[in-house]
Amino acid sequence: MNPVHRTILYTLVISWAVAGLFYLLGVRPGGPLFFPFSLLYMWIPGLIALGLARQEGLNLLRWSRPNGFWLLAWLLPVVLTLLSVPVSLLFGPWVGLEGFLRQLPSQLAAQALPPPAVLLVLVVVQALVAGATLNLLAALGEELMWRGYLWEQVRGLGLWRAAWLIGGVWGVWHAPLILQGYNYPQHPLLGVVWMTLFTLLLSPWMLYLRERGKSVWVAALFHGTLNAAGALGHVLVERTSDLLVGMLGLAGFLVLLAANLVLYALLRRGAV
Repeated sequence: MNPVHRTILYTLVISWAVAGLFYLLGVRPGGPLFFPFSLLYMWIPGLIALGLARQEGLNLLRWSRPNGFWLLAWLLPVVLTLLSVPVSLLFGPWVGLEGFLRQLPSQLAAQALPPPAVLLVLVVVQALVAGATLNLLAALGEELMWRGYLWEQVRGLGLWRAAWLIGGVWGVWHAPLILQGYNYPQHPLLGVVWMTLFTLLLSPWMLYLRERGKSVWVAALFHGTLNAAGALGHVLVERTSDLLVGMLGLAGFLVLLAANLVLYALLRRGAV
């Protein structure tokens, strides 16, 4: 077994075994222990990557001097999420921020809230702040493996082929969570395929920004911000189907496909 296959096998088997153990212990999405379990699950690939990298003398946590690509990795997830909103209207009706307010707990909804436009700005700012702080640290666990150690192993494939490989493994790694109804509660089985399509489409830009930003922290910044901003598409457009609406649905896939075509064109022209 070559090193790449071994790394992938170890990561999937250990991650899925831990997920299975917690399932047997009764941990389920929506339960009080699911959030700490999800944080642990995100860090399993990172801990494996750090252990393997230490044996090889690799410093996956190397910090580079921030440049414009760090800023792009921070802002692009919000832009992509906002672009998914009008595309989601092909699959569900607009509910706007009024619909978002109706989803708030009654105690909070009864309080004096700012106008919808101001509230939208606050939600975006909150996503940016969370993406660069707590969410970044959580996402770093995954990125140490996907855009860290595994990327170093498959770098010779080039950006696009490496992105497809990493994206495919990354998507399948989510399977134990998706099968329990996480992200795709209406379609847990098909949701595994959908999550893998999502990670495949997401990977090229993440890998590109990680390289140009010269640090795995850049990928973690992108990942964390996307996790924080991703719910926008669900609250502004009615989620008629978890396979269609939002960044994790077909609407998001179309946005990411267009973004990848832009990246491909820019790289072909040497513009980025």
